[in-house]
Amino acid sequence: MKKRKPQLKPRVRHAFLEALQASLWGRPILPVLFDGLTREDWEEIFVLSFHQTVEGHIAEAVGTLPDDLLPPHNLMLKWAVRLQRIEDRDQRMRNVVAQLGRLFQENGVRSVLQKGHGVSLYYEKPHIRHGGDIDWYFPTKMGYLQANRLVDDPGRSYQVTSRHSAGYVFEGIEIEHHRKLVQLRNPLITPYIDSLVADLQKENTTFEIQGENIEIPAPLLNIIQVNAHILKHQVTYGIGLRQLCDSARLYHCCRGSIQGEELRQIYGRLGILKWTHSFHKVLVELLDLNREDLPFEIEGEPDVEWMKEYILRTGNFGFYDPENPDIEKPGGRVNRGERLLANFRNFYPLAPVETICFPFVHLYNKVLS
Repeated sequence: MKKRKPQLKPRVRHAFLEALQASLWGRPILPVLFDGLTREDWEEIFVLSFHQTVEGHIAEAVGTLPDDLLPPHNLMLKWAVRLQRIEDRDQRMRNVVAQLGRLFQENGVRSVLQKGHGVSLYYEKPHIRHGGDIDWYFPTKMGYLQANRLVDDPGRSYQVTSRHSAGYVFEGIEIEHHRKLVQLRNPLITPYIDSLVADLQKENTTFEIQGENIEIPAPLLNIIQVNAHILKHQVTYGIGLRQLCDSARLYHCCRGSIQGEELRQIYGRLGILKWTHSFHKVLVELLDLNREDLPFEIEGEPDVEWMKEYILRTGNFGFYDPENPDIEKPGGRVNRGERLLANFRNFYPLAPVETICFPFVHLYNKVLS
């Protein structure tokens, strides 16, 4: 059977991105882009917001439209319910971060809150960001092992997920412990990454969360680890807009805290500079990131239409690709080999060594796990 290749209607795409951008940057929404939307259009926008895990941002922005441009009542109710759940989960996650942070500190374990929940602190309204799990990084092997022992309880479904990670559930929230902060697959740059992280984390900062001082990565280090995480997933099945929003907010908020040329050289040493130029253009064109917020100019103005289309089509971590639907398990992954090969061809020119290393590192970790 021939694969379906549904495309977003231009008016749906424009309205969805306008709502996301308005919420992301705290600016008024443009009502004209929502005039004439049908019930079917609004349903597509709602589903798209769910697949991209940005429903909190879309709900918040859409709620500011004039009454005569609002979506159907039943969809507004669904968005309201989702927004409330996101806010409730954010509060629960904050409580868990504070509890675990206090547990680690009381036992002399240095911990760094990384990725999602730590990056949400750079949003104007962090409580509407859809939270995933909570990720902790431990700078020393001894600290990592001690932290694992502190939470190793059968009731928490604790398990080692790889040589460098462990996971469990705490108060209903998924938690991961990591020995690596910048998670790229190229083993040749591991010594450089280790020295880079050791140097940059001297500038780490702290935020107060529920009365506890929680350490998060320094701005430059935070940007590197977030973008490395995005590339790691793009090379495989994909990444959604939620993670792109994290990168855009970091660039925007840390503009005066980082040296652009220093970051450019780091990307070059990591072997991902060419990909970075394409990724930066995607941030500008999809999320309306101000080019002045970028750490350095985009070189060559690369063609990124294919990357933008893939992100919008496949959703969060590539789980919602309509060209590869999993009827038995919606949100599952089928045609894995075909999809991985297609992404290999797309990303090899942009990050060749990182792309080549994926299957070997994946197999290596699978054998050792």
